[in-house]
Amino acid sequence: MVTIKDVAARANVSQATVSRVVNNTGQVTDATRDRVARVIKELNYSPNPVARSLANNSSNTIGLMISSFRGSFFGDLMAEVQEAIDIANKRLFVTQGRHSIESEREAIQHLITTRCDGIILHARYLCDEEIIAFSQQVTIILLDRYIPSLQNFCITFDHVTASQKAVDQLISHGHTRIACITGHLYRHKACERYQGYVNSLSDHNIPVDGELVVESEYDRQQGYEATKQLLSRGNPFTAVYCCSEELAAGCMDVFRELGITVPDDISLISYDSVDLCTFLTPHISAVHFPIAAMARQAGALLLYHLDTESMEKPVRLAFEGELRLRPSIRFRKSTPAKPGRNTLSETDRS
Repeated sequence: MVTIKDVAARANVSQATVSRVVNNTGQVTDATRDRVARVIKELNYSPNPVARSLANNSSNTIGLMISSFRGSFFGDLMAEVQEAIDIANKRLFVTQGRHSIESEREAIQHLITTRCDGIILHARYLCDEEIIAFSQQVTIILLDRYIPSLQNFCITFDHVTASQKAVDQLISHGHTRIACITGHLYRHKACERYQGYVNSLSDHNIPVDGELVVESEYDRQQGYEATKQLLSRGNPFTAVYCCSEELAAGCMDVFRELGITVPDDISLISYDSVDLCTFLTPHISAVHFPIAAMARQAGALLLYHLDTESMEKPVRLAFEGELRLRPSIRFRKSTPAKPGRNTLSETDRS
């Protein structure tokens, strides 16, 4: 195999000069650069990527930590980060946080140990203080999270306002008995989405009824179970707000089983990030969470902070929800549905 030493000997220059030509660094005369380039071509020399990374103090890799490898949400996220860093010819290492503080901590430590040039974190459980400590060891970009001391390294989304938009839409159609299937409220982002629900009701002088709220994992089966729980309580409601598209899909599964029609019997609106709501029948109105666009910006922002050549700072670091109206909402009927029974009576359907 041809080495840098062979090139230097044939071109009658030092190995350091060959390195400067290969990496396009330092001062080299045009004549010398041309001579070295000609020898590289003649000998078909290909620089050793490991040696180059050691010389440049760079592994040429980017780390990405996500909560799970399952689901379209994380698939879109990974694909967009990969596309963003392809422009810099870097490789992507992906690990999962597995829904716990300990696993997120271990995943980040692994990426740091493997000498990733920088890391994009979609962290749900680690506290701010630990993330700040990790940021002292490696460049970190936070995706869908904001820490004031790292504000220039954050890609954020306004979950409270987005959630409020969704519930406002139901209220504008005359609904006041609005059920909410939310994520577990010990998680910060789930709490923000729920806060938007509370804010909307409060702005319209509608009291929050705890019997109309169920906490759940963002999972279709869990959405199914949460909807069953709502129905079993016997409290009437005319609309449901689901805080994720998976929850909305599980909710619709129950409604189909019981012959409850959307939107004739109950209106439904959801969060949506991968357009799953357009695969349900009817298509479900949703406030869109643009995780794909945010992931692209996270990749671009990391390359910018790594001083990748020709990379400009992304102009959009903060995102807002877009309301996408579809035929799952109608104006409230005069008599609320009483979903505690197995099916709705003809009176309820009128």
